[in-house]
Amino acid sequence: MTSTPGTAPASAGGDLPTRTFGPPAAVVIGALIIGFVFTVVLEFLVIISFVGQRLWRDPLMMHDVLFTLPLVLWVLVAAGASVVCLRVITQWLQLDEDGFELRSLFRRTRSARWEEVGSVIAVRDISRSTDAGEALDPPETAYDGVYVLDREGRRLLAVSSRFFGERAQEMALRRARAAGIRIEHIDAITLAELGREAPQALTFMDRHPTLLLLGLLAFYAGHNVLTFVVWGL
Repeated sequence: MTSTPGTAPASAGGDLPTRTFGPPAAVVIGALIIGFVFTVVLEFLVIISFVGQRLWRDPLMMHDVLFTLPLVLWVLVAAGASVVCLRVITQWLQLDEDGFELRSLFRRTRSARWEEVGSVIAVRDISRSTDAGEALDPPETAYDGVYVLDREGRRLLAVSSRFFGERAQEMALRRARAAGIRIEHIDAITLAELGREAPQALTFMDRHPTLLLLGLLAFYAGHNVLTFVVWGL
């Protein structure tokens, strides 16, 4: 791990325009595709069983808990996937000389003034696994993450190049420098090292992406087995 902490003297930020950043088109399309996969592709057995057998006519539907459970779980999956997709595709980040504001549907608005910010950590490369994708160098102008922390080290905002683009990261860093906030640049670090250096910068999903994926796979496998046992094909 190599890092370069640095500060810049406070300067007038009025010459920097107010900017609003949203998810790139690739993120919007990707979110819709992922939502379709989680709602339709991975639930294909549930859907064909329900439609093929016209189970809405079955007298047990909505009257027997076990018989209705596969449908209830599918509705919850569809609702959850819709909420996540809408959170991603409707999010926007506004940066100006006073502070920042992050909004989207189904998300609590996050806002803070630059006076409330204690430090910013800009990480060029976060090693998450040993697969071939990690061997690819990111663009020189992109960071894996720019983390804005309060004076107690709690995370206020994470600006990802994947969700907001490189220009959003650049503007966040320029605003922080103009406000005289200490910025720590890290070239390369692992998730474990970042967790030790800034314990509150990462969420549970950031720390344990593999565990989250395994949990999702276990849920879908269990849901399909339950559907086959209760409804058949």
